[in-house]
Amino acid sequence: MNQEAKRFGDAVAAYLDPHVGVLKDYKWKMGKGVPKEAAKLGLIAIDKEGGVAATNALRSDVARKAREVHLLAGNTRQFKMNELCKFVICQWGALGSNGDDTIEAYARVYTNAAIPDLSAICSLQELRVQANCNFPFKGIASWSKWLNFVWPEWALIYDARIAFALNAIHVMKGVDARAFPVPPGRDKLLSTLDSQTLAALSYLKRQRKHIPDVPNGEYVNTLADWLKSGTIAEGDAYEFYLMVMRRVQDVIGRVSFPAFVDVEMLLFYLSNRQLVHDLLLLMSDSIRRA
Repeated sequence: MNQEAKRFGDAVAAYLDPHVGVLKDYKWKMGKGVPKEAAKLGLIAIDKEGGVAATNALRSDVARKAREVHLLAGNTRQFKMNELCKFVICQWGALGSNGDDTIEAYARVYTNAAIPDLSAICSLQELRVQANCNFPFKGIASWSKWLNFVWPEWALIYDARIAFALNAIHVMKGVDARAFPVPPGRDKLLSTLDSQTLAALSYLKRQRKHIPDVPNGEYVNTLADWLKSGTIAEGDAYEFYLMVMRRVQDVIGRVSFPAFVDVEMLLFYLSNRQLVHDLLLLMSDSIRRA
């Protein structure tokens, strides 16, 4: 495993380990139309109160349905795959800003008709080869949801809350690794806190990469490039993320995290609860009194 991802994963595991018990009580309400739309698509009945078990069951059923649809031919196959993708991203994920063309592109690119067998795709690397696709940072909160529902055993959702949580742990644990880039998010509190910059600064200081001494008029580009060097490149973010999260599951163990996605859901749950509290407490304590 990439040593940088290993160090990051070890730190995340150390933070999460005392909190694994809270996941069983985590529930969230789904949109009113989600159960009705799921029924229309031939998916299992959904408890609108959500919960870990219910959501994992839905993921498994969407994965089953995607494989069923994948065996169809021509326009019928693409239409039904688009419907399923739209359900995951727009209805379940509540990201309704994605237009039909965008949804169709995600379904066509990542669940490509040319892939012989969806069940045979066991890693991001295999998907890249068989679908001949890339994993751009733009739209990552949307397309990663689709990957997660089609391949829940190895793909996870990457969004603003997850990236914030990872960077917050990075700052608190002093991780010798680059920060995660943070996509646009909807959480008002987390959006006011620039965890990416904090984590990048922490890494650069640990690496003894000092703030450049630049003449007047040249600050913007020089400092921006310096700060950027403390963050994982956007095009590599998703692959690095999966390596970090797999390390977390391996360290804590599969008794606590029987499903890979449980690691992500715990991070998501803690992001605007204990994690943001702990980060604010650390930042507040570090501010010198006048």
